[in-house]
Amino acid sequence: MAIDCNELLAHAWALGREGAEVSNRSAISRAYYAAFHRCRQWEQTLPALGRNEGPEGGSHQELINRLKHPAERCGELLKERSRQNGTQLEVQRRRRVHADYELEATVLPAAMHDQLGQARQVLERCDVPLPQSTC
Repeated sequence: MAIDCNELLAHAWALGREGAEVSNRSAISRAYYAAFHRCRQWEQTLPALGRNEGPEGGSHQELINRLKHPAERCGELLKERSRQNGTQLEVQRRRRVHADYELEATVLPAAMHDQLGQARQVLERCDVPLPQSTC
């Protein structure tokens, strides 16, 4: 059975309500993946992919790079949305790495709430219909 990004984000919110640090960490991770997968889907609707300029890395970093450096064909509105998505996804990725790998560090509820809010913003931004004239 497949799930969509909204279900993944809803699960992150449910984890966040549990109150335990382990749940906060899991909520941060799930929220990031909801935003990551939604950005991957959204990018495929653009007139052209952005440039992979920036830090080297795997598919996550490459997506962030392309979103932060949108193609000229996208027009100003889409380029701004793309840059916002890339910037927020980059911040969310850092939080997710911290939550998943830095077990000796405390993950505060405020970080989890920021992550959930930013992931929601990314999904909402991606859900705004593309302008008819994008080129």
